[in-house]
Amino acid sequence: MFSVDVILQGLITGILMGFIYALITSGFTIIQGVMNVVNFAHGTFVMIGMYIAYSLGIIYGIDPFASVGAAAPFMFAFGVVIYFLAIRPILGQPQYAQMMMTFGLLIVIENVANWIYGGDFRTLTTSYTTSSIVLGSVRISMARLFAAGGAVAILAALFLFLYRTDLGRAVRACADEPEGAQGVGINPNKVFYIAFAGGSALAGIAGSMVMPFQVCSPSSGVDAVIKAFVIIVVGGLGSVPGALVGGLIIGVTESVTSVLWSPAFANVVVFAILITVVAWKPSGVFSRAR
Repeated sequence: MFSVDVILQGLITGILMGFIYALITSGFTIIQGVMNVVNFAHGTFVMIGMYIAYSLGIIYGIDPFASVGAAAPFMFAFGVVIYFLAIRPILGQPQYAQMMMTFGLLIVIENVANWIYGGDFRTLTTSYTTSSIVLGSVRISMARLFAAGGAVAILAALFLFLYRTDLGRAVRACADEPEGAQGVGINPNKVFYIAFAGGSALAGIAGSMVMPFQVCSPSSGVDAVIKAFVIIVVGGLGSVPGALVGGLIIGVTESVTSVLWSPAFANVVVFAILITVVAWKPSGVFSRAR
């Protein structure tokens, strides 16, 4: 018989992780929604953010959450460079060309990380890594709580940007009606590189914030992009609210399944949800009309 406390523990952990997954996926879905490019290298941007936090922590003793101040501008600038060198030339090209380009980026970045840091797993221990808030028989990880709180704050800022600023409205206009947006004077090239760089920055921020309780290796990027791809399909292609809902669904499902059965079985359930959604509604539950 399953304990209520065990299920509650799984729910709380899953919700916290769901917000973090949503932050990772929001950058992925903005890039896909605005440019119609599925960026398979997005997970490596998360991995770079993790290594930035790791390096600053080991060398200078900087807290991973403080390292966000370095990861965000670095990844934004990195995203601008990648956009002009690799993404802009393939815009409007067949989807297989876009997929091969971004997959090639994934391989290149992963191997550069392996050359610099090696293939060993890296961890960064902080004063709160093993700290918890105890509520009865439920323990809430401080590190995950801080990361989830940061993710919520950044997602709220992202919503305000998209719906309350002129640039955010331009981003949404290019996602909904690219030709119409250009007709009213919006420069799509400017919006595209800002969207790609912004999505890259969101990935780097998420990577920095998870470093206190996750291990990092060059292959971490593959794990992140697979999870983001599942969430974006479940939540809906190009939908930021869908990324939030999809992240919570996958986070809770993964966590509850892990505590009730085993972590190995969690992936089975997660991908079973993916198969069900694709069969029922291929565009995703919260897909945005295009």
